Amino acid sequence: MSDRTLPGIPRPSAGGIPTWLWVVAGILVVVVISVIVAAATSSKRDYNANTSFEAIAQCETAIKEKLKAPTTADFSSTATGSGTWTVVGAVDAENSFGAKVRSHYQCSVIIDDVKDTARVRIDRFE
Repeated sequence: MSDRTLPGIPRPSAGGIPTWLWVVAGILVVVVISVIVAAATSSKRDYNANTSFEAIAQCETAIKEKLKAPTTADFSSTATGSGTWTVVGAVDAENSFGAKVRSHYQCSVIIDDVKDTARVRIDRFE
């Protein structure tokens, strides 16, 4: 047998871990670190404040403060916009006599991601 190897075929090492295994291990380490960093940065906040869901929740909270029986409220809301949201909808809730009545509303919601705050203005509530 000769000591010559064919071109393109790696020569077996005399001992130790083959080079290709070190390369694969290095790539795996980089992938694992990337996943850990991505998970850590995405879990800083429980929600994305600049979403229609958050705008709707902020508006409905403001409307509940105007109701006689807020625990009886059933909302139907939609939101449009980005940054400044317009939320429109209807709420069925009991009045002071215990009867369910429907009211329509419209809110303007401005969400500030940096300060993690929201400003709500009730434009219409009838």
